[in-house]
Amino acid sequence: MEAMRVRERIKIFKDGKCVEVEALFDTGSARSYLAEHIACELGYELYDKPRRVPLAVKGRFAEVIGYVPAVEIEIAGYRLPERETLGVIKDLLADAVIGVNIMEPYQIVLEKDRVTFRTVPPRAYLFPIQP
Repeated sequence: MEAMRVRERIKIFKDGKCVEVEALFDTGSARSYLAEHIACELGYELYDKPRRVPLAVKGRFAEVIGYVPAVEIEIAGYRLPERETLGVIKDLLADAVIGVNIMEPYQIVLEKDRVTFRTVPPRAYLFPIQP
């Protein structure tokens, strides 16, 4: 199945700070990431050495340079009930990428041009409920 991608504005909260960014919701991304300049606004932990992660393009990699721990995320007007950790990628073109590690447990649905939830308000599921 081909990956679906939708862009939508989200809010990210950490330690009393809030940034609003345009996020790329991407079913082809296993994890969720922030661009380095956004992570700098929130504060992030730097890895001793960058970690390479493969991209969907053969032979291409991204450098994960750190992570932002324990952020709260607001999507489509709803704040997710659990805190999440977001990786930080150097030179990421999008402000944020939301991957399946967040979309699946919260039952996030991607439509042509918007993001919705299968269940409102959103809640996390250990094992996603089938539609």
